[in-house]
Amino acid sequence: MKKLFFTLSVILLSISFYPVKAMEKTADILKKNIVTSGDGLYVDSTIDGRYIYKGGNPNNYIKLGADLYRIISLEKDGTIKVIKQESIGEMAWDEQNARYSSNSEDFCTSEYGCKSWGSNTTTLDSKGNKVTQMPWEVNGTHLNLPDKEATLNTYLNNDFYNGLSDDVKDFIVEGTWNVGPTAQNQTNLSESIKEESAYKWKGKVALMNVTDYVKSSTNSACASVSDYNYKHAGGKESCYININTHNYLYSDNLPWTVSPFAGYDAFGVSYIWGDGYFSGQAPYYSDHGIRPAFYVSSETTLNGEGTETNPYTVSKYVEEVKEEQKDEENNKDEVKVDNGQIVEVPSTSAFGSIIIAGLGLTCVTGSVVVMRRTTRKKVK
Repeated sequence: MKKLFFTLSVILLSISFYPVKAMEKTADILKKNIVTSGDGLYVDSTIDGRYIYKGGNPNNYIKLGADLYRIISLEKDGTIKVIKQESIGEMAWDEQNARYSSNSEDFCTSEYGCKSWGSNTTTLDSKGNKVTQMPWEVNGTHLNLPDKEATLNTYLNNDFYNGLSDDVKDFIVEGTWNVGPTAQNQTNLSESIKEESAYKWKGKVALMNVTDYVKSSTNSACASVSDYNYKHAGGKESCYININTHNYLYSDNLPWTVSPFAGYDAFGVSYIWGDGYFSGQAPYYSDHGIRPAFYVSSETTLNGEGTETNPYTVSKYVEEVKEEQKDEENNKDEVKVDNGQIVEVPSTSAFGSIIIAGLGLTCVTGSVVVMRRTTRKKVK
């Protein structure tokens, strides 16, 4: 018995001065697993300060609410761009005649839908300034943008977003999405990124870009938008043969991207064909899969391993709390509480130390008493 009391007292006295480990942010957790080969998180060689997941099945699964997503990238500002693992259904990118204009100076002159993701009030240039015009082609003639956003844009930022749980919505932040026309036969990835980023849209929910799809491959032969075209359009079969082995973003539900195509498919928006290559489609010509994407706040932390069976789960990041004196009357230390749980008690907290040290001293006293009683019994 006396050994038990002594052991408890030592443990309690020790932990009263043991510092609680500070919580880590999502960005710091992910950066611990950067790789240079195989599946995993890579430094983005095209955008400074950014990291991207590549490979057939990297550990980038993240569960938000009841749904499974994949992390596309860790952005420079610490946010993460995620995309739903499965399609939520099929629909047109833009409804027929929803934004149609017969004026040749307007952007939306096709009765089969319009390939402008944003409107004349939500489209920005590369510097973030609002613009009311955008060219169909890369560096083409500027045309007047419509006063409405694409049908799919409206659906994702209303019906889909409002259908998410409040817990998930609390983590979603407004992001900047590249929506400029992209040449389908572009052989230089940096140029494709430049084309996409010439025009932007700010909002909460969108889709992946064609360059997201290209970057997610570990096949060194698939390094451009052109490489992912159908073979008769200049693409490489090796980029979409056995694509599951080198590109986790592939899915066979023909998902839309957010990128309008320029070139021989100038009338359409890019989507991913069932075999894994890019194709262009008029926004209303047929329905395709929808894989919503959005940005998760940088003020988060992760639990889990990122695998499909043990995906990351996200929770609010709470900064380390420094010991602070309250008013002189109470003279209490601050204890940080989040969602009903004590997140951190500072290692120097007199309040915590006194309580635990008191328990320890009680154990010590108890052990001494036991020892004395035991000794007296032996003497008699």
